[in-house]
Amino acid sequence: MKTIISMIFISLILLVVSASAQRDYCFKNDGLKITQTISMTITGSKIEGTIESGGYETTNSAETFEFTGVKKGTLLTINFNGKPPYELAPGTKRIVWTLAAKTLKVPTYGKNHVTQKYSAYVASFERCKEI
Repeated sequence: MKTIISMIFISLILLVVSASAQRDYCFKNDGLKITQTISMTITGSKIEGTIESGGYETTNSAETFEFTGVKKGTLLTINFNGKPPYELAPGTKRIVWTLAAKTLKVPTYGKNHVTQKYSAYVASFERCKEI
């Protein structure tokens, strides 16, 4: 009887540990022309997720892009199958995002609408609001 109770107890502990090792995240960036939502699940150091990108017009449908990656501390090394769904700075070899408590920092490349010049910058994605 003690063996059965011990086995049940160990099984419950393993179930709790494995469930707590997985975290779901959602971040959103509402830009001038498009809105982007990054949803991902981090299990241990493994990352799986999607970026949904679309315009503000209801006539256009959003596009979804899948990615995978690896987490080390607050740094997320991201891989896309094919071309990433946003511009990268020239010479970028690895895509590395930074995960903070309430934001996700995504290095990108685009036009500064004040100077009218292209440059590298970090886009800040805010946590999605709970429904």
